[in-house]
Amino acid sequence: MNTTRRRHTFQSRDLAEIIIGSLVLAFPVAVTEEVWNMSSEISITRALLISAGSLLFISFFVRTTYFHETTLTSSKQTAVRVLTVYFVTLLVSAATLYVIDKLPLLDGTLVALKRTIIVAFPASFAATAVDSLGD
Repeated sequence: MNTTRRRHTFQSRDLAEIIIGSLVLAFPVAVTEEVWNMSSEISITRALLISAGSLLFISFFVRTTYFHETTLTSSKQTAVRVLTVYFVTLLVSAATLYVIDKLPLLDGTLVALKRTIIVAFPASFAATAVDSLGD
């Protein structure tokens, strides 16, 4: 793979790739009863561990795909891309759950948060992979 042509800056095309990549897995996961039940049963601590796992995977993938050098600038760019991918994936996951009426924002805020994190776990991987394919 020729890394000299890789873009390091975030562009509007990247946002579209992240949204599409997120949807690839967010929808099939969001419509499963297992996710709905799991989000009611697991603790917030475990949900946050799932979130941390997503962030670690995205960080590793972005770092090895985009930023081989270890400068302070590349570290900042890595952080921005990782946080952007994860935040957008959370929004896509929440929107997907909302559309299928499985995001209880007012009467189950904690369940809604945990459900969004669970759906975002695989969706963030797909978003990262699709984003990297566009370069």
